[in-house]
Amino acid sequence: MQKYLVIFTVGPVQSFIAAARKTEDFWSGSYILSHMVAKAMEYLQTLDPDCEFVYPKRIKETGNGYRHVASLPNRFTAVVHKNGQDIGEVMQKTEQHTREAFFHLCQYAVDRVFDSLSQNDRDVLKKKAIRQAENYLEIYWVAEPYGDSESFTVIRNRAEERLGAMKNDKRFSGTVHFGLTCSVCKEHEALCLSEMDKNDRYGDLKRKMNETWNRRSSHYKSKNDEDETYNKSGRIKDNEFLCGICLAKRTAWDYFTEQNKSVAFFPRFKSVVEIGNRSYYAILLMDGDRMGERFSRGTKEVYGQISERLAHFSREEVPEIVESVRDARLVYAGGDDVLAFLPVDAALSIAHKLRFTFSDPKKGLDEKATACVGLIIGHKKTPLQGLLRAVRHLENLAKAYKNPVTGMEKNALALAVHTRSGEISQTVLPWEIESSDTISLMLDFIGLLNEKLSNNFIFNFMEAFRPLLHQDNEKYQKLRDRDMLKIELRRLLQRSVKEGKKIEGLDNHVEGLLKLHDAMRASQDFLHLLKILTFFTRSEGE
Repeated sequence: MQKYLVIFTVGPVQSFIAAARKTEDFWSGSYILSHMVAKAMEYLQTLDPDCEFVYPKRIKETGNGYRHVASLPNRFTAVVHKNGQDIGEVMQKTEQHTREAFFHLCQYAVDRVFDSLSQNDRDVLKKKAIRQAENYLEIYWVAEPYGDSESFTVIRNRAEERLGAMKNDKRFSGTVHFGLTCSVCKEHEALCLSEMDKNDRYGDLKRKMNETWNRRSSHYKSKNDEDETYNKSGRIKDNEFLCGICLAKRTAWDYFTEQNKSVAFFPRFKSVVEIGNRSYYAILLMDGDRMGERFSRGTKEVYGQISERLAHFSREEVPEIVESVRDARLVYAGGDDVLAFLPVDAALSIAHKLRFTFSDPKKGLDEKATACVGLIIGHKKTPLQGLLRAVRHLENLAKAYKNPVTGMEKNALALAVHTRSGEISQTVLPWEIESSDTISLMLDFIGLLNEKLSNNFIFNFMEAFRPLLHQDNEKYQKLRDRDMLKIELRRLLQRSVKEGKKIEGLDNHVEGLLKLHDAMRASQDFLHLLKILTFFTRSEGE
């Protein structure tokens, strides 16, 4: 019996997850991808009971008590025991089984949302939904002969190169439609029973759509965002028309709850309005550094050990860290990737725990492991998709960070605040500065703002600090006179102490702020950091 190294991927990932108007849409996109990978792995194991999964090591979708968390990556690597004439058929069957798992979700969505329609009408909508899903799904796989003459690393790298070539040669199937596009993804035609004509005016298109969507189940009707039932469930608003793919995402919670026959495993995903008790909330996005290098150099045994450690981190440690905080919700935790919605006052401590648990040899990978995090604070009225794009940009900034003191790359935290008025402040800094923990330095200053300093400290400091910068319009200006900055910081801190209060260890607080400044690429970034930190105080953002 021959052996083959198989790499199997399900996508598209970014567009599928990002197409979301509600936090529940966002959760369901991640969970459905994890579900499809699990179905592929389970089915492949029925075709080859001796199949050895190298990454991820376990098929189980979630850790103890966290079955509602997407915890599988969008791909798997396995060693399959099949002869050359059989491996292609086995993988084609696995691919088709994976597709059918999503088709089943689309069919369920139509039956559930349009339960008052005749079977014939529902079949019409199902056919359209499945056609959209068939054209949308991107499932790729490669099978490379796995013998004793070459190392696992060589074979895997060759398989990855073949897989990359297949994705670069992606074929696009053009579709023609004359109807209104989906309200969520803006990509596919919204489902409709009536046929659309290219000569139809907008009013005609809207009328036809309403004729279909006004017949949706009362269970999915909701008139506005203020409706409590809408905020607590996956309802469909009036004048919201969905394609088959987004409809499957909108009903995913119902589907998985029924499959598990228990609401306890799938608590309803909170809307942003319910996250924390303030007008602002945080989104955290984390990604491990240089994971490709770790996987590309290791033997099969090392590859498997990394996989096992990542599985434990994402399925046990991450959910425990995030969801132990009231109102925090984890969207997905697949290996080294984490995304979560957090109340503002807990965001920094959660980011810190995730980053250093990742490098804990007992809970994560090892002491050399590092990670980058993007953390954004946004107003609850800000469109979700815009904040999601912004937090991905922050993560990329953290990945591109180079420490101005040590010269080390990555291993950074990118912070930003997007106020409701449209003002944006952002900065990037390392997780550790000299021997000090960066989050501890920031929390120390936040404590001062909460307890000892008046609210006008930041304003006064900015007014005093800006003239110290050179006025030569350089993009990245850095104040070199550290003693001057130290004196000014100390003076303004003393001047801003609340009546009846006293700052103990003033010089230590000043030195902590100086360390934060030293780690910045530009002094202007330090000003942004101070403004950002005010949003973590108890008074800001109310």
